[in-house]
Formats: sequence, C-alpha cells, structure tokens
Amino acid sequence: MWLVKQAPRQGLLEGLLRFLAIGPLRCQLCTHRFLSLLWRFSHKPGRDYERIPVRCEVYFRPAFANDDTQPIQGTISALSIRGCTITTRVPVPKGYCLCLQFEVADQEPPIQIDAAVVRTVNGTRIGVLFSRISPEDEARLRQHMTMLLEHHLR
Repeated sequence: MWLVKQAPRQGLLEGLLRFLAIGPLRCQLCTHRFLSLLWRFSHKPGRDYERIPVRCEVYFRPAFANDDTQPIQGTISALSIRGCTITTRVPVPKGYCLCLQFEVADQEPPIQIDAAVVRTVNGTRIGVLFSRISPEDEARLRQHMTMLLEHHLR
C-alpha cells in the first residue's frame, strides 16, 4: 500500500463520491489511477506523484541539439516517476525541451531521458516533466524509484 498515494479529484462524479468516502488513488510506479474506498480523508492530497528528495548529478542539453553540444551540469534535488526538480546555474526558459542523463548506481550506465519539458522555473531551480524515455531506461527508473519510495515512505 506504500506505493499508492491519494490523487487530486477530477470532475463532478469524483466530487460527489467524496460523500461516500470514495476517492482517486494513483500508483507511484505504474501511474495507474483508480477509485477506491478511502481510509484516510484528505482535503488536499497534493501532487499525483510523490517527489523523493535525492541528490544526484544530472547532465542535460537541448533535446534537438547536436550530440557534440556541450552538456550542462545540474543537480537533481527531487525525483518522481514522471519528472524531477533540477538546480542549475544556467538559465533555462519555461517550455524548453531537454535531454537528460543521470546516474543512479556506480556500475551501471546513466539513465537517459530522451525528452523532458521544462514546466516551472524558480530562480536556479527548474521543474521538468519527462515526456519521452526508452522502455529500458523507464524500467531502470521504476526500479530505482521503488527503492527510493520504499525508504522514503516507510
């Protein structure tokens, strides 16, 4: 049950189901959203996906740039299955599409995010949404998130 988090309500039906203590939940790894009986009532469930505090180096460049374009270094400070928060000194505009690489283990190749869209910019922090990732890298990211969520949510 630690992989499931209450999601924000959407639409009139889910609003009415509140009176029956039924609400939306979302799996933090497979992203499946479903309705269920709620044992804990929350007026503000927050984000759909739990962001886990982490500190790992990330290298990124514009998604449509040449492979010889010098990557920019940053630090991932929060990670979820659908996106992350990156701290960087280089200004990145909102709406920009990036290609990311970050390591989760010493002996493994970095996880490659083929396309990530900058959704928020707050000073030196940018929030990105992963929009394209290979199935292999997605499986590795899910495995890493399972480990992080297990340690963070318990």
